Amino acid sequence: MPAMANITVKNKANADVIYVAATPSAGDKSPAKWRQNAASGVIGWRPSLDVTTRDNANRNGRHMSGVYKFPITGVVNGETKLLATVPFSFDGTLPTNVDSAQVDEAFVQFGNLLASALVRSIAAEGYSAT
Repeated sequence: MPAMANITVKNKANADVIYVAATPSAGDKSPAKWRQNAASGVIGWRPSLDVTTRDNANRNGRHMSGVYKFPITGVVNGETKLLATVPFSFDGTLPTNVDSAQVDEAFVQFGNLLASALVRSIAAEGYSAT
């Protein structure tokens, strides 16, 4: 079982961004939570990631789900306000009745597909590839 820890990622400018370990999971169905504390003094305006795991219905896999939220703030009439939130979520089942290296490979490829230049371009423009 992985130990709770901070997560460091690169932003668009290639600078490190730290998602601070906020709350470890207390067990199945209880999310582990991370927040980018440096983003804002207001907790609700900080980007966050929640990840939850549990057995699937057949008990031959672990269901994994996550929710990512990226609040966007701006100054309106001299006051900082929450303008929008970019939400993303994922759900999947990690089979436990097959070689774990293959399950790991599937997840690594999924993550790399999300980080690929084409998928990032789709996200930046808001339109799928044609």
